[in-house]
Amino acid sequence: MSRQMAQILQLIEQFNQPVPDPRESAAIELLEIGQTAVDPLIEALRHDNWQVRYYAAWTLGQIADTRAVEPLIAALHDENGVVRDWAASALGEIGDVRAVDPLIEALQHPDAPVRHNAATALGFIADLHAVEALISVLDDEDSLVRSSAALSLGQIGDKQAIGPLLLRLSDDDAWTRGIAARALGMLHAVEAVEPLIGMLGMDGTWARYNAATALGEIGDKRAVGALIKASETDDHYMQRRCTEALITLGH
Repeated sequence: MSRQMAQILQLIEQFNQPVPDPRESAAIELLEIGQTAVDPLIEALRHDNWQVRYYAAWTLGQIADTRAVEPLIAALHDENGVVRDWAASALGEIGDVRAVDPLIEALQHPDAPVRHNAATALGFIADLHAVEALISVLDDEDSLVRSSAALSLGQIGDKQAIGPLLLRLSDDDAWTRGIAARALGMLHAVEAVEPLIGMLGMDGTWARYNAATALGEIGDKRAVGALIKASETDDHYMQRRCTEALITLGH
């Protein structure tokens, strides 16, 4: 065994430590080592301790070597929820299309964090094959899943998501409304201009901020008057969002 491999195995064993600092330090050192650490980290995905598996999944995602794709897909079925979550997240970081179908399947997982991370990962991969599945979870019972799906649809950029995203502008959750607005801006959805203008005066600061940004991205002059009015506030961040949107609109 080489000296470097012995060092790698020793660092992976630090994932067993009961306190986070040595675990996180080991993960950072393994990141610095890079691709040489990939095979031992893949092996660590089968470790008895879930904590070791979790840190292995996270580190593999950061290294982003495609050798880890199939083992991480298998880890989507890990007995531990945290490991499943981070396996999904790691697959998004790697961005390999082999993960698309398994992540679509994970959108139906009973654990909301797994669904959330799967939805987020599909946005990073940005494969059109995921659009219909992401639309189907826009009405998920968990607001974080809904918002993750909305953002991913914006990142993928398929116009068929516009109609379903417009419905999310009236979501009960302000964060989800804001993310839906952001996604519609990314899609340059002129259909959203009037609803987004309406959002500028509604409850939910995050929703208002993102409505202003989205109106700038869409670039429709109908928004100018509403953005000027919305900028007349003591909320300095809202002022800035409206000003940036107005500049984008050439006003």
